[in-house]
Amino acid sequence: MAEIDISKEGRGAFAAALANSKIGDEIIYHIGEYCSGEHKHKAMGACEAGLCVLYQRKDGPRRFIYIAKKVERRKK
Repeated sequence: MAEIDISKEGRGAFAAALANSKIGDEIIYHIGEYCSGEHKHKAMGACEAGLCVLYQRKDGPRRFIYIAKKVERRKK
């Protein structure tokens, strides 16, 4: 499992990271008190499409690491 940090990268980085990652890899798309930033909506869309699951880890008082973990695409 790889950890890919795109939290400081610009537009298009989330799609590229998701396309180039393997199942089980974690993409860190934001670090902060609340989920926001350049990649928030792309991560949510990928989750709704069944391409990843989203979760966060606590990283100190009022600070979280927001993560998208690539999963096998769900069959509908």
